[in-house]
Amino acid sequence: MHLHSLTFQAIGPFAGLHHVDLASLGASGIFLLDGPTGAGKSTVIDAIVFALYGKVASDAASDDRLRSAFAAPEVESFVDLVLEVPSGVYRVRRTPEYRRPKKRGTGTTTQQASVRLWRLAEVPSAEAVAGVDGPPGELLSARLDEAGDEIRRIVGLDRRQLVQTVVLPQGEFATFLRAKPEDRAVLLQKVFGTELYHRAAVRLAELARTARARSDAARQGVRGAVERFAGAAGLVPDDARRLREAAQDDALLRRADEAAGPASGDGSSASAGVHALAVAHVGRLATEADVLAEREVAANATLVAAQDHLESERELADAVTRRARLRAEAARLAEEEPQVAADRRRVDAATRAAVVAPAAQGLARAQQGVAAAQERLVLARTGAPADLADADATTLEALRAGVATAAVRATRLLPVGASLPVREREVADGRKDVAQASEERGRVLDELAARPAHREALRTRLAALAETAGTLGALQERALRARAVERAARQADALAGEEETARAERARAAALARDAVEHEARVRAARIAGLAGELAAGLTASSPCPVCGGTDHPAPAPLADGHPTAEDVEDAERRRAEAERALHDASARVEVLAERLTARRRDAEGLTPDEAVAQVAAVDASVAGARAAAHERADAERELDALDAATGALQERAAALAETIAGTTARLGELEAALDADRAEIRAELAAAGPLVERVDLPDPLAGEGGPRNPVAVLVAALEERVRTIDALADAGAALATSRSAVDERAAELGALVDRSGFTDAAEALDAVLDEQDRLTLSRRVAEHEAAGATTTAGLADPALADLPEDARPDVAAARAAVAAAEASARSAARRHELVARQAQAADVAAEGIGTAVDEWAGAREAAGPVARMAALASGSGDNEHALTLATYVLVQRFEDVVAAANERLAEMSSGRYELVRSATREDVRAHKRGLAMKVLDHVTERERDPRTLSGGETFYVSLCLALGLADVVTAEAGGVELGTLFVDEGFGSLDPETLDAVLTALGRLRAGGRVVGVVSHVEALKQAVAERIEVRRAPGGGSTLTVRA
Repeated sequence: MHLHSLTFQAIGPFAGLHHVDLASLGASGIFLLDGPTGAGKSTVIDAIVFALYGKVASDAASDDRLRSAFAAPEVESFVDLVLEVPSGVYRVRRTPEYRRPKKRGTGTTTQQASVRLWRLAEVPSAEAVAGVDGPPGELLSARLDEAGDEIRRIVGLDRRQLVQTVVLPQGEFATFLRAKPEDRAVLLQKVFGTELYHRAAVRLAELARTARARSDAARQGVRGAVERFAGAAGLVPDDARRLREAAQDDALLRRADEAAGPASGDGSSASAGVHALAVAHVGRLATEADVLAEREVAANATLVAAQDHLESERELADAVTRRARLRAEAARLAEEEPQVAADRRRVDAATRAAVVAPAAQGLARAQQGVAAAQERLVLARTGAPADLADADATTLEALRAGVATAAVRATRLLPVGASLPVREREVADGRKDVAQASEERGRVLDELAARPAHREALRTRLAALAETAGTLGALQERALRARAVERAARQADALAGEEETARAERARAAALARDAVEHEARVRAARIAGLAGELAAGLTASSPCPVCGGTDHPAPAPLADGHPTAEDVEDAERRRAEAERALHDASARVEVLAERLTARRRDAEGLTPDEAVAQVAAVDASVAGARAAAHERADAERELDALDAATGALQERAAALAETIAGTTARLGELEAALDADRAEIRAELAAAGPLVERVDLPDPLAGEGGPRNPVAVLVAALEERVRTIDALADAGAALATSRSAVDERAAELGALVDRSGFTDAAEALDAVLDEQDRLTLSRRVAEHEAAGATTTAGLADPALADLPEDARPDVAAARAAVAAAEASARSAARRHELVARQAQAADVAAEGIGTAVDEWAGAREAAGPVARMAALASGSGDNEHALTLATYVLVQRFEDVVAAANERLAEMSSGRYELVRSATREDVRAHKRGLAMKVLDHVTERERDPRTLSGGETFYVSLCLALGLADVVTAEAGGVELGTLFVDEGFGSLDPETLDAVLTALGRLRAGGRVVGVVSHVEALKQAVAERIEVRRAPGGGSTLTVRA
């Protein structure tokens, strides 16, 4: 990964916009980030890590430090980074989450974090990156989670792995050196891209588990098949035990046809397989089933014979019972014969009378019809005029034609007559509408005359309000400025207290730091003073003295009580460093608070919080007055618009009323002329139809309000009533003539029927008539008697009864008992045969299931062997003599390369004293990984040391060598993560001049490999040795600025 450019704004102490061309800066292979303590050197590295992962480099630092406290509220905080990896060139732009003033109203709101990730076609120029829109590219994501995942995929490392290999922040430089083997394995796997081997081992383990599970399932399947066979074959306990024991022995898990030594016919050989035992039992069951089948056939033959005898006894008993029943029925029919003969004669007479009765009834009805017709004629003549009542049919027909014609003509005028009242009301209503419209038009004209004066007064008031409301914008700006001054005054008041507290904390930290320095000096002095005794304590007889080299030690110096050890010196040094670091942090906080306090007092314009509040209140009152004027002006404008709209509406109303008056007057004249013509036509029709409806009072069509509503309807009703009267008289006369003719016809028909039916007269025929229900009842009784007699005679003549002996005695109960006994024997034989046959069939299927299960187990066991061996090797067990997993084995090879590359530089930086060695043992009892542990070989003592025992300076340059070695190996590997840029934050101050020169020489050689190292330090020797740098300086008004010197 190569970093090309970094652009950021309002980040940490940097309030302004800054652009760093990292490609040009790193052309020499090394560059320096220089500046005083607390100025913001580490912020540059934090900006790079934040751009990639959304968090700062160090776990101990808060992300709140990203938003600059020195930037204006409206200035956006962002970081823009352009990087290049083997997959292409990418640009990422992030903004942190921070509080900002609301755009509307007062108070603050949260500005949410954001990110945008692009893929670029090429490395952009500095001008393109510094532009507003940036270089053109393909937008990959604008979501925090999605962009984070994509960046981790592009870079190949997560944030923690990056700060262990690429960006090494303060306090975390030696993390990889001191990491546990497990953590070191995760990092190396990510860096070298060896996840494939881990996935292969995991996959082999899964395959082995699956193969073992299949083998176990197959063995369980054999046991299940054995249990199913035991249940299906109904094995006795001893046989079932033998079969289960065979299923537990792998040597006996085979098919019956596989060679395994001789076996007896019943499968009882001790070496017989589980399948052979099952097959032998199936054979025994089949033989038993054949014997039981023969017994079942014999029992069924006995049952058939008993059933045939039972059937013959039942038929004999039925014949004896039927003969007795038919003889009893014949005796009963003989007793009923006299009464049946009488009923037969009554039915015959009723049948003949049924022909005469309808004719007699028809004559009676015809006579009743004549009487009814006469009454109808009398009723029709009642109330009719004399000329109509006495007229014959011909005269009535002529009169009806004349009246009907007049009714048709009058009906045509019905709509005209019905419309007369409506049209008269329409004329009256029209006259009223004309009067009302004239009155309303006069009122509208009067109101229009008063409108101009009202409008002029309203325009004068509106002009005054507009002048007052025009000052609202300026007053609102003054109010915003006054509130900003108030906030600054309150913040300055609060910061004054914080600054005072911070100064007190700095004073306490300074005192503690002085005490720690003095304590370290005392401990070092005491150890130097007693160094002779410390060396003498380690002398033995004949061993050379480390000072003079002599082997004779006549007077070794004594070791004083309480002599400080090397660990005591290191502890004092650590405490002094912690105290100095605390003093540095306290001083930085005092400087930041002082700068912020100065800025806030300047923004407060010298006002106290109370004075600022009073100023805000005064400006707010002025704003309220202007805002009220603005509201009143809007109301006045709406009132003027409403007045003009109403005036226009009144003018339109006056014109519409004038038009309505003229149109209505013309329409009323036309309606009155048409009304007079219709009245004349109706009057002529009444005069023509009057003689046809004499004695009827007809209305006057010109009558006033008291007359009928429709005179034509009265005429039509009279004509229709006259037609109905004529029709009634004609119909009544015709009905009377028809009824008299019907009486004559019915009398002649009745006389002829009486003669043909054999009765003396009609009265005799009517006496023989029976009710239909009674006649049917008698007929059915006679028919049933005759049918029963015929059936009885035929039944007694049946040969089966005629030939039956009189002394026949059937015994059905004994025959039934014999059948029951035979059925019981047959069922018992059938059940026993069916049970054994089913057992034999089920046992045969279950035996085949045992054979199939044995085959599946053998196949699963054979297939599981190679997979299990490969999985054991990959997991570090079995035949794996190194006890290393596949992934760890691969990483061990890479790790040895890293250690070898690191040792090349470490030999130079440590003057040949230290060497890194890989250890196959665990670093401590809690470690799980083997092969990735690491020790430091001290060639002075030729003993291996734990990396955690190195001093601060030793830890720094050993970690640096390890990081550079890791970068060398990864860059040389195909498929790994390319580590083209390395940042080192502090640590150089702990090196002596000689070691510092060696470190710089080693870093300078990175230029040939195309890698770049950025060093963050304020060591003076580095400033003289490295020309390319980023100079960070504090700004006079607070915050910091930077300058790139390349």
